[in-house]
Amino acid sequence: MAESGAHRVVALAIDESEHSDNAFHWYCEHIYKEGDYLLLIHVPETYDFTMASPAVVEQLLKELEERVDNLEKKYREKLLARRISGKFRTASGKPGEKIVSVARDERATLIITGTRGLGKFRRTILGSVSDYIVHHSNVPVLVCRWKSPEDTKS
Repeated sequence: MAESGAHRVVALAIDESEHSDNAFHWYCEHIYKEGDYLLLIHVPETYDFTMASPAVVEQLLKELEERVDNLEKKYREKLLARRISGKFRTASGKPGEKIVSVARDERATLIITGTRGLGKFRRTILGSVSDYIVHHSNVPVLVCRWKSPEDTKS
C-alpha cells in the first residue's frame, strides 16, 4: 500500500519498451503533482516450458529475473532523479488483468499505460493490454499513444 500522506496513487504499467518510457515522461511532464505516489506495475512475459529441458528453463528464468531487475533499477533511478515517491511491483499472469488487479489492491486513483499502436487487425487477433485496462478498470485510465515527429508528417 502507498505511504500514508500521499494524496493520490497513480499506477503506471511498464515494460521494457520505449512506449513505457514515453508514458513515464508524459506523466512527469503533464500529470505529476507534488505528493503523488507512483506505483510502477510490471507483468513479465510468460513462457510455455512444457517442452523445455530443465537447463533451458533455468537459463530462461535467470534471464527473465535479470531483465526484471534491470527494469526495476532503471525506473527506481527515474523516480529518484525526479524526486517522486513510489514503488515497483511485479505480478505473474495476463498483463491487463494483473495491472487492473494490482492497481485496485493498491487503491490507485488513475492508471496510465503506453500503447504499442497495434493496427486494428493485429489488435483484434492479439488483443490489447491497454484495451483490457480501459474496459475493466474501476478508475480512470490514460493511454499514452506516442507518435514521433516522423509519424505525424503527412
